[in-house]
Amino acid sequence: MRVAIIGAGISGLALAYYLQKLGIAYDLFEASPRVGGNIQTVRVQDYLLELGPNFLQPSPELDDLIKELKLGPQVMQASHAHEDKYVLRDGDYHKLPDTPFSLLANNFFSWKTKFRILKERDVPPADIAYETVSQFFERRFGKGVIDYGVSPYMTGLFAGDPEKLLVKKALPKLKELELKHGSVLKGLARHPGSVSRAKAFSFVNGMSTLPKAIAGKLVSLHTEHRVEMITRNQGKYVVSCTSSGDYDTEEYDLLVLALPAHQAADLLHFTFPGMAAALQNIQYPPLAVVHSVYYKKEVAHPLHGLGAMHPQVEHPFACGAVWSSSIFEGRCRPHEVLFTSFIGGSQCAQHALTAPPLLQEQVHKELKALHMISADKPIFQYVHLWEHSLPQYDLYIEDAHEIAKSLEQEGLFVAANWHSGVSVPTCIHYAKELAYKIILKRPQVLNS
Repeated sequence: MRVAIIGAGISGLALAYYLQKLGIAYDLFEASPRVGGNIQTVRVQDYLLELGPNFLQPSPELDDLIKELKLGPQVMQASHAHEDKYVLRDGDYHKLPDTPFSLLANNFFSWKTKFRILKERDVPPADIAYETVSQFFERRFGKGVIDYGVSPYMTGLFAGDPEKLLVKKALPKLKELELKHGSVLKGLARHPGSVSRAKAFSFVNGMSTLPKAIAGKLVSLHTEHRVEMITRNQGKYVVSCTSSGDYDTEEYDLLVLALPAHQAADLLHFTFPGMAAALQNIQYPPLAVVHSVYYKKEVAHPLHGLGAMHPQVEHPFACGAVWSSSIFEGRCRPHEVLFTSFIGGSQCAQHALTAPPLLQEQVHKELKALHMISADKPIFQYVHLWEHSLPQYDLYIEDAHEIAKSLEQEGLFVAANWHSGVSVPTCIHYAKELAYKIILKRPQVLNS
């Protein structure tokens, strides 16, 4: 049995790694010379900059993978400061409560809102089709938690809008707690591990360490191989690709798409037009990442924390910022501080598309005001634009998920964050599950 995997983001890399361990023949194709997808670390001058995710949360599969790849010495634990997170409210930063229960003893929300949160235990469960995240939280906890609790969190996690994201897709564990225990709070009390407080970590040389390490173990990784066409012939998938001007065609028993939805759609128009149309509907809002460096002595804010989220009700320019130099050493020089700001997403996409010079100016202006910075301009700034950032788990993703499930009978599988979930640990978890699902297909393939 031979498997073709298209796309060497973290999902495609992890799947190839697990298939290789199971003895399944595969070819992993990547159009670009680098691997990792949205996981990108760059060194510019004296600065280590993350263009995608800034850190990881532990998970069983991720922990095992790090051990197997012998990456332990390169792991860098976040400082204790990362446990504190802030939200912009009334023009100032306020510490976010550590857990859903600690907010009841905190002045972050009004007494009226806290009383309504306590009443959640008495709200009967309901399985409502296409219920959005906002509708779910308003129904269970009241409207008071939306603007300064739910909205900034969903922006940080998905670059998304809670008014559009579906709760069963975006936050399936919370929905499961409601249906299983009759209340989210009751479920959290019985299963406190449902809300992870595990310590974040990265690597000495940044997040790209992980995908590069996986790639280094793969025997059938083909970078700079662009897949141009996928067809079918007598039950097999014919994959045609170009590399260095040459054109090559190979047959495979199974096909795995480990690509962003819009790229996968381009390859399926001929073979599976219905799936291609569904994939085209998945939304990926633009998101700009701006790194700004200042002299530490010019920043009056203590920056003790992970960073700050900016609710849209405050009308900010940026969605928020990670205080990168506060959580990991070596991101900038000791006498400097590094901010990683995020601009755009579903709720303010137009901000991400601002011309770079004005974008940098606006980010500096906001950082200066909120962090009491005396400098007239940063020492250093760097801009990266993700034209297609994160897939939105809204109503439009439903069809693609349903069709993807049905196409598994045709030997077509998906390993991508629009299907498995957007976090790195979730992608790795799903890739391992998929590898074992594929090995069960081997007897069917051999007998066909």
